[in-house]
Amino acid sequence: MRRQPAPTEDQAFRLGAGLTGLVLTASAALAADLAREHMAFVGAICGASSNPHCGWCYGAAGLVLAGLAAFAVALWPAGLSQIKAELPPL
Repeated sequence: MRRQPAPTEDQAFRLGAGLTGLVLTASAALAADLAREHMAFVGAICGASSNPHCGWCYGAAGLVLAGLAAFAVALWPAGLSQIKAELPPL
């Protein structure tokens, strides 16, 4: 029986970034649901006329963008080695 090769650093990084994107996207869905409930409670659409956006609206939008960024990093063709190469030395 042959042992499975250990995952490389790049594979582990991509898996972590993908899972982070999944969690952020799920959190965005929860925040969007709370924003809809808030709009129903107030009886107005957030951001329409004089009603400001609530925190749930901003939270949902921010979490969607963060999730998409995490998915982009996970699927970036260059991988972790290219990201490390572009970082300035400390």
